[in-house]
Amino acid sequence: MKIQIYALTSVADAVDTVRAGADLIGVVADNDGLVVEDRTSAQAREIFAAVESQALTIALSLGTDVERIARMLDSTRPHILHLAARDLPTSVVERIRARIGAVKLMLAVLIDGPGAIEVARERARIADYLILDSGATGNPITGATGRPHDWNISARIVAESSVPVVLAGGLSPDNVAEAIRVVRPWAVDSFTRTDRVGQRGVKDPARVRAFVQNARAAALSPTEQGFTGS
Repeated sequence: MKIQIYALTSVADAVDTVRAGADLIGVVADNDGLVVEDRTSAQAREIFAAVESQALTIALSLGTDVERIARMLDSTRPHILHLAARDLPTSVVERIRARIGAVKLMLAVLIDGPGAIEVARERARIADYLILDSGATGNPITGATGRPHDWNISARIVAESSVPVVLAGGLSPDNVAEAIRVVRPWAVDSFTRTDRVGQRGVKDPARVRAFVQNARAAALSPTEQGFTGS
């Protein structure tokens, strides 16, 4: 079982998060402050440099401008690019894919009903990873809602996916074990539910540790034997 933690906004939080056991850390990078966790490319690079030898680093883009995304990647040098713009055309994704070289591609899939299964099939043909997440009405991006979605749909996607799948959407230390039991993903992600209460973008070390511990324990429990989560 892999543990992915978003959205790191400081070197100190990133270092603490990796020490707590995170395998992947994400930074929202170069999005004109669209969300409070957004960092400049220079800030994102500083965070990545502090932990990139110990964890996979992910740069999250909320946009669709191919050239801007390519420039951000040149500046931040992550291991993985995560695209979260909703309704991103396949043609644009393919253009981005052609520009990113050795950087791996993680594509968000909005779990808003059974139709997400076909979306995941299409995106798995292009992506190195899928991330299954929630969305808010009227919001042009997928994720950062703090709300779970229908895990039964996510479980169906995981069961047939040809690429590793990350489960996101309102996961916390309190519900991550049940999410793993139902979905059996390759990795679980926490964004807002491991922040300090009332301080988005500032990680609570105790909550991060609890999330990691509960996820690992669930992955190793007897009821989970037989699924490959590592």
